[in-house]
Amino acid sequence: MKPSISGLYIHVPFCDGKCDYCAFYSVPYDPVMARRYAEALERELTGWVQVYGPLAVETVYVGGGTPTLVSGEVLREFFERVRSAVNCSGLREWTIEANPGTLTEQLLEFLGEASVNRISVGVQAFDDATLGILGRRHSAADARAACDRLKRVQWVNWSVDLIAGVPGQGAGVWRDTLLQAMDFGPPHLSVYALTFEEGSRLAARATAGHIASLSDEEQLDRLHEAQDFLSRQGYERYEISNFARSGFACLHNLACWRGREYLGIGCAASSHVAGRRWTNAPDIAAYLAAVEAGRPPPRSEDESFSPAARALERLIFGLRMAEGVNLEEIARSLGDRGIAMASEWQQRLTALAGQGLVTDHAGRWFLKEHGCDLADLVARELMP
Repeated sequence: MKPSISGLYIHVPFCDGKCDYCAFYSVPYDPVMARRYAEALERELTGWVQVYGPLAVETVYVGGGTPTLVSGEVLREFFERVRSAVNCSGLREWTIEANPGTLTEQLLEFLGEASVNRISVGVQAFDDATLGILGRRHSAADARAACDRLKRVQWVNWSVDLIAGVPGQGAGVWRDTLLQAMDFGPPHLSVYALTFEEGSRLAARATAGHIASLSDEEQLDRLHEAQDFLSRQGYERYEISNFARSGFACLHNLACWRGREYLGIGCAASSHVAGRRWTNAPDIAAYLAAVEAGRPPPRSEDESFSPAARALERLIFGLRMAEGVNLEEIARSLGDRGIAMASEWQQRLTALAGQGLVTDHAGRWFLKEHGCDLADLVARELMP
């Protein structure tokens, strides 16, 4: 049976230096390797088309790394190859991630010509001291210039990423960050709490006692302030960390949270197809060697998951969204077994409702505000 792949994720690992909080796989940008990598991506994608047959996708998401470090010429050639390999007639959204310093007017013109219609800008902060703590390569002036450029060219669909709870960032600086974001009016914002990822330089600094994280209470204060402020500005919190004006929610991420299938290509890219989830190994040299030799990329993870596990995932991700989740809809996908599972979930959710974490309305379950703060705890309580 042919899988129903709705999204294509393309991982581009190149960057101009790893940020201190980042533990994702990345490599320094090299133009020669970038061209080789683009050609390898095409080969991998073509191989999957041979396996699954023609692919018709609704969303394409190009992430990294910093994909916009790659030259416009290489990106143009690769994007044309994607469009020739995949049926894009029903394409609704093509996103590319970008760092502020890379968003030149020339690049924006190229992206528009290449059918990219959504840009996600990794601003993180509009304050130089905060950016320094995070180890970002751009300045606050770079961030403002990039947002102003997007506003001036009237780019319709774009997003700003912000990080809350950075050590040393006072409440006043965070408030000013939110105000500055509103000066440019992005249709979408993602607001993430800073995490000290294992393997990151920031985590090493914390372990050595050189930097301390904010308390849980301070962290929640920052997130609550963002939620209240953005709500007053007309943004809907459609997922725990994501806010959008009407019609500007990220379609690619929504599809993933709703359990739709997606194909990832590139080193360190993850896929969810036909009851399997796998991740290509985070090793660009091994990736290139394998694909150029006509072999599948090596994988760091590869597992099948049962319909029950997939249903549980839909429940947990569904609760993270403002639209909530309907237990009966999930249960129907499991046949007879779904009735028993839905009953068990109903019992657990009822207990969580008694703790003020979730609520139900007209057959749908939702996280309450306190539940959004403790979403990981809710997820653990729903697991077997």
